[in-house]
Amino acid sequence: MQENKEIVTATPLALETKDDQTFLLEAAGLTGVCTNQYLTVLKAFGDTSTYLKNENFNFDLSDLLSTEVAMLIKAVAYKVLKSNQKITLSDLNFDFNGLHHLVNVVISPYSTVGHKNQQLLILFSSSKSNPRSKSIIGSGDLRQLSMEYLSSLEQELIEVKNNLEAAYELVRSSNENIQSFNEELQSANEEMQSSNEELQSVNEELQTVNKEQQQTNTDLSKSNDDLNNYFRSNTNGQLFVDHDLLLKRYSPSAVKHINLQESDIGRPLAHITTNIKLETLVADVQQVMQNGQTIIKEAESSDGKVYQVTTMPYTRQNTGKTDGAIISFYEITELKKLLAALDISNKSLTDSVAAIELSREKISESLEKEKQLNLLKSRFVSMASHEFKTPLTSIQLSTDLIGRIAAEINHPALKKYTLTIKNAAKNLTNILNDFLSLELLETGKIKPIFSDIDVIKFAEEITEDMQSLAKSEQQIVYHHTGVGRMAIFNPSLLKNSLINLISNAIKYSGPDSLIEFCTKITKSSLIITIKDNGIGIPKTDQVHLFEAFFRAHNTGNIPGTGLGLNIVSRYTALMNGKIKFLSRLNKGTSFILTFPIKHNEMIK
Repeated sequence: MQENKEIVTATPLALETKDDQTFLLEAAGLTGVCTNQYLTVLKAFGDTSTYLKNENFNFDLSDLLSTEVAMLIKAVAYKVLKSNQKITLSDLNFDFNGLHHLVNVVISPYSTVGHKNQQLLILFSSSKSNPRSKSIIGSGDLRQLSMEYLSSLEQELIEVKNNLEAAYELVRSSNENIQSFNEELQSANEEMQSSNEELQSVNEELQTVNKEQQQTNTDLSKSNDDLNNYFRSNTNGQLFVDHDLLLKRYSPSAVKHINLQESDIGRPLAHITTNIKLETLVADVQQVMQNGQTIIKEAESSDGKVYQVTTMPYTRQNTGKTDGAIISFYEITELKKLLAALDISNKSLTDSVAAIELSREKISESLEKEKQLNLLKSRFVSMASHEFKTPLTSIQLSTDLIGRIAAEINHPALKKYTLTIKNAAKNLTNILNDFLSLELLETGKIKPIFSDIDVIKFAEEITEDMQSLAKSEQQIVYHHTGVGRMAIFNPSLLKNSLINLISNAIKYSGPDSLIEFCTKITKSSLIITIKDNGIGIPKTDQVHLFEAFFRAHNTGNIPGTGLGLNIVSRYTALMNGKIKFLSRLNKGTSFILTFPIKHNEMIK
């Protein structure tokens, strides 16, 4: 609520014209705006930028003030219009651009000669009062103003509600009238059908009367009445022309389609101006009278509507000869729009169906190919595992035997070659194991079994095993932190994952580098970090790092299958864990594995 406000009343201001007002107010050095009763700005004078917002300027005074000030001025403006007395608000808080101003606001009713609507004059001036001075007006006065303003809004809402109810009743009544009109139209159509039948009967009677020469004035009057009723009930425009192309009759509905007057009866059709653009109308009538064939064409009117123009022969029943023509105008504007929209929809639907069918066929082909490839891959992996493992085992055993012999006879060269063969056999074994692991993962044959494991003992055993495989001068340093040392996980899957990550750290780091292996247990997680100072991973390759068979571009001739990290990520997911990494080119890489601690229900 605004502080330090004072209300003073006075008589309303009356000036001759708005130009006079602006001149006098600006001459007096005043700043403010003139508004209507809804606080829409009609005129501004003086420098209002100090008091009103400049950005996105519009004519609603409420949008040019802060919310609090705008609500207060709305309430006071309502009081001014109601009492027809000026009110002064003292020491209003105006905050613009982070600055605090105390402003006096004068709101006065005013009028101009010949102007009947209520208008307001709102003046702004900087206050000289001390910002800490006490408010001259009590909160009760402001509350009274707010209550009066809210009361007026409620009254306006009631009036709007009443107006809406009246409008609803009017719409309901209109709907009833429309329904009645539709019933009348249906009845008119039935009458038109009946009239057609009656016309046929009349024509037959006329033939009989002509043969017997017993035509009476009563029958002629009846025929004329039937025709007039038909014309009145026919909503489509119709023209009747004789064999000389003179207008003989037209339906009342034709007046809105063609510029017709009563005096046009008997005039040549070519001399009658129409709103419908059909230059071949006269030629069409002549052709219809010559060959007796109906002609149907479409034409536009000057107001953009589309009509179907049907020209058909007027045949005398007694002679069977064409004695003129009937021209009918049917408005088909909406029908044309609907047909165009239907054509577009049908084309779009046809294209969509074709695209879907093509996509379905491609997907089916792709699925079948993928199925065949997966089957072939599974067979190959199974065959490779059985065909290669036995020879590799023999090679490893023979290599161990030769290595012991080389040590006994102290043959360094033989020992070196033996070590090379042993490492190559081990590398090939690891490749086969990766392929087997991938095949088991993809076929869903790996089901993790969880158990409670001593993390420190588990990690120290892995560190000892991997240190024996490290390069010369490479050091694998392990340390543990956290609230305990026990955690629940699958030891086989986690061991394979850690061996894979540490092997990569050994493989892609220098011979004298440091590899850090860290475990940490918190209340909710087991966090494992493996950090090296190796070649790093290029940024462009990082997004594909966990894809099968993918290798970074900077690995060079370093052996590898590109399956290790894919297997690690899938093992981690099977244990409900997450894996992420941080890497800088030529600086090193850190892999972080996080597993939830509390999932005892998963222990089998």
